[in-house]
Amino acid sequence: MISLSMQCSNDISTKPFSMQELGEVFVDGLPEHIAMLKLPGRWIAGDARRPPISVYIEHVKELQNMMYDVLCHEITQVAQPYTEGTFLAFLKTEKVEPGVLSFFNGWNETHKTTSLVSGKIIMRLSADALYISQENQAIYHNVLAHMHEVSKDDFGLGQKGHDGMYKYMTNAFGASAWVDDQYKINECNEFSDFLYNTGIAKHKSAMHSTEYQQSVVDAMMVSVASELWNGREYNFLAQFIEGKLLSFNASLNEDTKALRNAKGYVIGHAGEVENRHGLHALAALQAFSRIAKLSFNTERLKHVMLDYNRRVGIAFSALQNVLTH
Repeated sequence: MISLSMQCSNDISTKPFSMQELGEVFVDGLPEHIAMLKLPGRWIAGDARRPPISVYIEHVKELQNMMYDVLCHEITQVAQPYTEGTFLAFLKTEKVEPGVLSFFNGWNETHKTTSLVSGKIIMRLSADALYISQENQAIYHNVLAHMHEVSKDDFGLGQKGHDGMYKYMTNAFGASAWVDDQYKINECNEFSDFLYNTGIAKHKSAMHSTEYQQSVVDAMMVSVASELWNGREYNFLAQFIEGKLLSFNASLNEDTKALRNAKGYVIGHAGEVENRHGLHALAALQAFSRIAKLSFNTERLKHVMLDYNRRVGIAFSALQNVLTH
């Protein structure tokens, strides 16, 4: 697997890896990433342990070409600079001003895919599980296992304190007031509304209807788009977060645990974490498509990914604006 070790910079004068470069590294290594992806083994009882299960993803070359197209598309090329510009503007701030508080409020809204999309997919799949035919149950279990892998880190399963990560970080910056309604950003809240509507779309329709099944497929596609976008976003900021925290709060240099907690929100989602989530969402998407008898449509996934990038770009344009005006 091709991996990119994150450089740690204490100031923004060191040229970081761009989101484009981070994306290219991932897409270049896509076949290797997929080949190494597994569903973890589980202890069943006593000494009985099921080994890890290799992941089955089809159309790898076609997906790789499509992801290159998305990465190089005008929509993405507009959205990524807005995102980088937002973080670079944040890195230049020297004190907690209203713009910084609005940044934290709005940025939090852009990262609700787990609860508003992936989590709702899991809820819907769980509710439907009783009504899956015997012949499709093995594939259905595979879908559920993959969606578990998409969401387990963000839901804090086995990671005590995960739900407090954002609070640890904002408190370290002295920015706990970000939760106040006055710091909301309309574009970011509209983005989280889009995520919510995606998660619940057609949920009252008959489960075997085309509209219901397509809505689940589309929601899974949004999960793929979100996780792969986040892989670039978090890894970009991870290059600077420790230095920025120390510039705001030098006392963290004397408290290893507090520093680890403060940077945990960014570092805990960096590396291969988000990309791996995206590939599990992709595996779930393909498996569910087989059950639903919907042909896996790479072009539709491309459209959903570009639509996601367009929407998140609008949110980050607003975030950049509050930090620079």
